[in-house]
Amino acid sequence: MTDELSRFLSLIRDAASTGTLSRLTFSRPAAQSGENTATKVTAALFLASDGSLMVKTESIMADGKCIRKNYTAAESYHVFEDIVSRYRQGNLVVGEREAQYIVSKKGKCSLTGEAAVRAASKTGAPPELGGADKEKSYFWRGDEAWLIALGISDKSGRVHDKRRSKFRQINRFTELLDDIYDELPADGVLAVCDLCCGKSYLSFAVYEYLTKLRGRRVNMLAVDRKADVISYCRGVADEVGADDLHFVAADIADESVYDEAFGVGTAVDLTISLHACDIATDLVLRRAVKMRSRVILSTPCCHHELYGKIKSEPLSFITSHSMLSQKLTDAVTDGLRVKMLEVEGDRVETVELIDPDETPKNVMIRARLRKSHGYDRRRLTDEYNAIIDFLGLFGSYYDIYR
Repeated sequence: MTDELSRFLSLIRDAASTGTLSRLTFSRPAAQSGENTATKVTAALFLASDGSLMVKTESIMADGKCIRKNYTAAESYHVFEDIVSRYRQGNLVVGEREAQYIVSKKGKCSLTGEAAVRAASKTGAPPELGGADKEKSYFWRGDEAWLIALGISDKSGRVHDKRRSKFRQINRFTELLDDIYDELPADGVLAVCDLCCGKSYLSFAVYEYLTKLRGRRVNMLAVDRKADVISYCRGVADEVGADDLHFVAADIADESVYDEAFGVGTAVDLTISLHACDIATDLVLRRAVKMRSRVILSTPCCHHELYGKIKSEPLSFITSHSMLSQKLTDAVTDGLRVKMLEVEGDRVETVELIDPDETPKNVMIRARLRKSHGYDRRRLTDEYNAIIDFLGLFGSYYDIYR
């Protein structure tokens, strides 16, 4: 065990034992960590029914599943000693102070923020703790100015009961962005797009995450065709001081919008989209590909385009039943989107955005632009076309590589 790791574990133990631990996150799994290692583990404190201090952990798996476990404060030290050995980054938050433990790709360890966190553990007030069934520890508390301005919370910072689902969705999206943050450029101004942005809940979440939590400079563009919605969003941006978040009322196919915002031919670092209806999601993805977006986070909805158009005899036992056909259409549509992104050079995964009990629109397509190594466009294109032929979709909206 390195000296930096030993000191980081000591910080965790002190924060857990004194009840001052606000949030603990392990991310960036090490290469030797094993295929069953979670992509991210978070931890927070809670009070058991007998009043004893406990630690709850949440492990987000690669398929989007969440595994929760509880430990006593004493047990947690040994648990975290095992967990941290499988990750290259750990972030410990105590009050308003944060310590960060990082292992570089070459194996060099570093620990920053140690003194401030150690002092906060000794002198800081413990956070208000709830029971094990209290809502999970979130990136956002609810009292942020932008959440209040968007009507998610009241002026005191309490999340409105009818907006709790949206609040959870915003936090989950932020978690998924945090998971892939290291795929973005390490320095410079980040070019970010939210396409078909609507009321821009995620625009503000991403902007605040990058600028406030990560301390980055951004040039962010949010685009939607509805002029009244864009006007509303501009008002919110002015109110909360989001000076580098720009809203434009336009069709996302309008090239001039991006040329003016980023410069002609400039690649975009991050493209996001939430619930762009039907083929609007395809327009978003194809626009992101055209802009060579380094990372894409898109959650589709309303899969209408292919309904009733799949003409595959082997699948007729499904397509002959309308309810089953709709479910198949949903899966096929998103599958073709994933395959298209792979053809265009992205590494793609689908993850669960939010509990399906809250909304069936809970699939996120998460894509990261790959290096050229191992990328065979011709083979992937042939695979895509073979799928189109099998489904009987020759000449359809999705038949794009002939």
